[in-house]
Amino acid sequence: MKNKKLSTKEKIKKSALKLFNENDTLSITTNHIAKEANISPGNLYYHFKNKEEIVLALYKDLSEKYSSQKSFDMIKISANPLKQLEQNFEMLEKLFFEFRFLLRDAMVLMATNQNFKELFMINQQKRIKQIQETLEFFLKEDILIDSIKENIEKRAKLNWFITTYWQTFASTEGEVTKESIKEAKEIFFEFMIYPYLTDKGREMNKNIS
Repeated sequence: MKNKKLSTKEKIKKSALKLFNENDTLSITTNHIAKEANISPGNLYYHFKNKEEIVLALYKDLSEKYSSQKSFDMIKISANPLKQLEQNFEMLEKLFFEFRFLLRDAMVLMATNQNFKELFMINQQKRIKQIQETLEFFLKEDILIDSIKENIEKRAKLNWFITTYWQTFASTEGEVTKESIKEAKEIFFEFMIYPYLTDKGREMNKNIS
């Protein structure tokens, strides 16, 4: 019985993810999700009280998958941290596309779902701290120039802003696509990393195939 419930719960989340990705999140109702999952609305409500709980569950899935990659830890043990940083972005591109509605509609979801906002803000502070620690690691390893020390906290926030909120901007001009997610990565490297590489950093960058 327990496995059946879990299977139904996963079916609901999968159906909701599909509908949220393909449509405006606000336009999708629990009835739409139940129909997509081929279950009754009552069955859906047995697992989730409302749409907000489904959104929150999907965000937790994204967060868990993100954390499981240990992307920040991998940078610090890599023989070429810049190459690892690029590989991390490639992994994240796939993950962010899978859950693209969360990036596209983040501001709306925070305004309409208090629980989502609280968890999002906790994760945001955690990620900004991890980004700052990574930048500090790059400084320590003489990969980035010393001058970025002066505004490293603001730089970490800006790095987070580019990678997280770019899809909100991209959605104003059309659909969030794999290309628009990749564009955020290109902007990040072109404006936040490459201009600040040391000689050692530029040498590392040459070895990225």
